Formats: sequence, C-alpha cells, structure tokens
Amino acid sequence: MKVAPRALLGIAIGCTLGAVQAVVETLVVAFLYQPLVLQPAYFYNARMYDGFTKLVTWIDPPAPTLSSLEAFIGQGFVPKLALASDLLLVNFAVGAVIGLLAALIVGFSPERLRCDARRVALTILATLVLFELGVHIAAWLAHIRPPETASATAALRNAARNFLLDGTMLSLLVLAVSGSLTYFFFGRRSPASSHERKAVASAATLTLVVAVVASASSTEPAPFAAESSRRIVAPDYNVVLISIDSLRADHLGAYGYARATSPTIDALADRGVLFRNASSTTAWTLPGHMSILTGRSLLGHGVVADERQLADDVPTLAKSLKGAGYATGAIVSAPYVEARYGFGQGFDEYDDKTIAFATHGESYKEVTAPLLQDTAAAWLERQAGGKFFLFLHYWDVHYDYAPGPPYDTLFDPHYDGSIDGTNFYFNPAVHPHMDRADLAHVLALYDGEIRLVDDHLAKLRGVLERLGVAEKTILVITSDHGEEFFEHGRKGHHRTLHDEILRVPLVMYVPRTTPRRPEVAMESSIVDIMPTVLGLVGVELPAGLDGADLSAVAFGDRNEWDRSTIAELYRAESLNVQVSLRRKGKKLIHHFNDRQVEAYDVATDPGELQRLSLSDGFVPEFMAELTDWMNEKWTAHRAHVRSGAVEELAMDDETMERLKAMGYLDD
Repeated sequence: MKVAPRALLGIAIGCTLGAVQAVVETLVVAFLYQPLVLQPAYFYNARMYDGFTKLVTWIDPPAPTLSSLEAFIGQGFVPKLALASDLLLVNFAVGAVIGLLAALIVGFSPERLRCDARRVALTILATLVLFELGVHIAAWLAHIRPPETASATAALRNAARNFLLDGTMLSLLVLAVSGSLTYFFFGRRSPASSHERKAVASAATLTLVVAVVASASSTEPAPFAAESSRRIVAPDYNVVLISIDSLRADHLGAYGYARATSPTIDALADRGVLFRNASSTTAWTLPGHMSILTGRSLLGHGVVADERQLADDVPTLAKSLKGAGYATGAIVSAPYVEARYGFGQGFDEYDDKTIAFATHGESYKEVTAPLLQDTAAAWLERQAGGKFFLFLHYWDVHYDYAPGPPYDTLFDPHYDGSIDGTNFYFNPAVHPHMDRADLAHVLALYDGEIRLVDDHLAKLRGVLERLGVAEKTILVITSDHGEEFFEHGRKGHHRTLHDEILRVPLVMYVPRTTPRRPEVAMESSIVDIMPTVLGLVGVELPAGLDGADLSAVAFGDRNEWDRSTIAELYRAESLNVQVSLRRKGKKLIHHFNDRQVEAYDVATDPGELQRLSLSDGFVPEFMAELTDWMNEKWTAHRAHVRSGAVEELAMDDETMERLKAMGYLDD
C-alpha cells in the first residue's frame, strides 16, 4: 500500500477508534455516574477518561474551551451525554494525528506487510491501542505513592488501590470495548470494502447526532452566591483571633459538654456570641487556617495541598486590618501554619520560629501553651498603645495527648491502664476495638489538653486587663477542625468530613456590647470569621469572600437565614477527594474517588450513623446545589492556577519527614 492511501487509512482508523471510544465512554460513564456528580477530566485524580483525552489534559491547552470536560455534571443519565461533544472533538483530533503517525510507522515494516491492506489496518489499530495503553499505564504508575515500607504486599496494595479507585480500570475497559468495535470495522476484510465504509460513516453520523443532542440539552450552571450583612458595633477595637488546633465543639461546656474543660471559653460565650452550628471548611490544619484568615473556601484561596502557597493577590484579614491602620502580629506553633505557605502576608510580625521543633516527635512531647502565652504577652506590651490585630495558634490540643500534671489526671484520676496518650496516631494499641476504659482515658487526656489551653486563655485575658486594653479588644475563639475517636472507625483527622471533624467552636466576645442574639443558630463557617470581624470594626470587605458578615445577625436587626456550608478535602495522592454540603439539618458527603454519596438527616441523627437513600427527597436538590457550587469555584480556581498566580511550594526532605511523623502523609 502506497504512502498516501496508508496515511489516509491511518487517519480513518484513528478517527473511527476515537469516535467509537467517545460514544462508548460517554455511555459507560453516564451509566456508572448516573446517581452522582461527575467530575471534570481536569479534576484531581480523574483518570477514568480515555488515552486521547488524558493526553490533552496533560498538555492543558488554553483554547478551545472544552466545556463539558471542564465542568461538573449533575445527577442523571441524560445530562452526562453532554460529554459526547467534547470527547468527539478531542478523540477525532488526537485520533487523526496518532493514526497518521501510526501509519507512517507501518512504513518501516517489511514489504510483505505493507502490501497487505488488512495487515496494515490491523497494525495501525494495534499501534493506536498500544499507545493508549501506554498512556493509561503511565498515568497509573505516575500517581502510585511509594509505600513507607519496602514490602511487596504494601506496594501491591497501593498499586491495586490506584487501579481500582483512580479510574484506570474503567479507562482500560473503555479501550478494550472500543478497540474491539474498531476491529469489527477494519479487521475482518479489506478496509476498502463498501461495508466498512458504510459502517464507519454510520458510526460517525451517530456520534455527531449524539453530540448535537447532548450539547442542546446542556445548560450553564447558576452562580452560587452567599448572602451577607453588616453591623459596625466596635469601631477601632483591637482584635485577638485565637485558633485552638484540633478542638471539637462538643468537648466544650458552652456546647453542652459535661466536663469542666473550658471555663474561660464558656464565660466568654456567656457574655458574647456563641455560634451554635459552626463548621470548618476541611479536615486538616493548612487549608483550614487559610480559610480562617482569607474568608474563602479551599478552591477559593487555592491552598488545597501541601505544595501550594497563598497567591499574593488573595486578600487576607491581616492585609485588610493593616490597611486600616492596625499593627498586625501572629504567633504560631505548628509547621502547617508557617509563613512559607503565605500566612505571613499582611502581618508586620509573623512568629513561626519561637515555637519550632526539629521533629514532630519533639512537638508532641512538649507543652507549648506557656511559651506561646509569654511570647504573646511580650508582643501585646509593645503594641498596647495603638490599634492591633494578633493571631494566636495554640497547638497543644493536637495529638499527642500529653498535657502534663495536673491535666493528665484531671478527668480520669483513677486510671491504672497502660495507655498514656503518647504516639496516639501511630500506636497500634489505639484502635477501634480497644478496651473502653483505655479509650475513655484517651478522651480524658484530650480533655486535659483543652483545659490546659483554656487556663492559658485566662492568663491571656489577664494580660489584656493589666495593659488596660481588655475593654476595647474583640476576642474570637475557633478551631481549624475537630478530632476523630473512632466514631466512624478512624482516629485523628485529615481523612473524613464527618461532624466530629467539621463541627468546631466559634465564640466572639465584644466588650461593652450586648449582643441582640447571644446564640446564633443558623449554619455558619470559619469563612465567616474574616467578614464578620471586619464588619464589627467597620473595615471595608474585600471582593471574593465566600463567607458572610454575620455582625448584624449577632448584634443588629438582621434575621438568621437558611444557608449552605461547604467543606472540602483534596488528598489527591491518597485518592481521598470529598466535598460536603449541609443545609436545613441535612447533609451529604460526595466522594469522588470511590464513587459514593453519604446522605444524613443530622437534625435527628447527629452522629451520622444512619445513611439515607439517594432517592430521599433532599438529595437531588443538594446534589444540584453542590454541582453549581463546584462549577463556580472550580472554574475560578482553574483560571487562577493557569494564570500563574497560584505558586507551587517545594517540599524539602526535612519538612516531608516532619509531616509524615505527624500522620498527614500516610497512605
């Protein structure tokens, strides 16, 4: 076969494989994801797409826009048929190019092969299939995290997990079916046969019809907008923002806990505002604190993983207050709130050095609250003559649970077992089926850590009073996330979006001001802290906030309203990508890797123990709202990343080892 006919044959086979692949892939994905939200091809670990599409997503061309491949698609079979239009575009284009290259490669084969049209067709098809197979295998291998141990069992487990959950198995199935159907067109007889020509033409016509119909049925998502309000009640007040790492709301007296873990926080809640239903935006320290200080969701601020740092163009609470004439300072005590992630933006002083340890093992053994207290007192003494904003991050409540005397025996004085709270995350003796008395002791030690920090908050208030600034200083107390004690089979955090992780305290105390609503019952979030603080002191809110200014709800005449709160978890390398939505006492958690949705009536089932059917009345409404929200935020996030504004942060070996010791980088 001459070069020109062979080239045309290669293009024809490439286009046919691409067209068949687009149709098969669309139908398979639409069927499997019918009850779910389908993520874009560019989304974290979305590797179920065909090899031609994967190639395009790797290149990530800025144009043309592939609307359905870049969007989340809601529940239902028919809406997902919109994929066909973009898949056809990509597969025709890439298939033609790869098919042409495959035909040219055949030119180097023996003459007897080149003279047999059927063999030429089969060789071109085999080359195309092998090319796609190579793309799938490369994508699979590139994202397998090497196990911490060198055992063959661990390596196989990681490889199998990725193969099953990241979409590789599905993409290989699509390739096998598509290759077989293309062989039916070209492999049985001479490709010049009129039957084959008619079959190929029919297939192309069918795919184009599907594309047109699907495109016509697709709609643009509605924008997701948050309501806001404003009430200036404390102009020119100082602000002290306190984050207590890993603190669950339900372990504080103000939230109904029986133990006396938090007399200082409880007293502030009694005199200030308690946000009864406050949630975090995530399950781990870095993005959670970034949400607190930017008023944005994870996709909103862009710091979704360890290797990301905050872009310079994202407004922060410190920047806003500094622009209003405040002296700004921070004292922090953990690696995930170090300045290198962008936390230092807007702060005159950002102290991440006073409390620092060579290893996390050392930090677990140390009690850091006293040193943080002394450092904060010295900073306040220097700034007491003017307006100031101070951010304090208390580390001690985070595991390990070793508060030292008298807190280690305060809530379980008669325990005589072997569990002492150290090495909590990695200790195999701390497991779901451990003796109840041992687990109760772990909880008592956790509560002891809370009381330790609370007592130091009392000392902090004493410093403010001694300096004569207590009556003009707003105190805000919150946390980045909670902690799991096997409520859903796990311990620690950073793995789930259940309420033991998401429900955090939020207390705001404004001296000499009586709140109109001492307890705010509506759904609130840590993204509301920045706009509410700025509203209280009368500083203009920057654009792009995801949170709402709730100052008029607590102190003015604004009524509570029905709203949704969102939490996100993007542990892509661990194949753990989840987003949750809560509203009206209902909640759903959408898992994007293992293709499941958890739905709960948290008003009647606060422990999230009884999963509801996806046919339950509120689920379709929530899924549609989640789809719209993800489309809005993901589109903005992608544009921000592609513009180069979001920078990647190099992780040195020392930092990696410290984070592994903390349990954040496990498999």
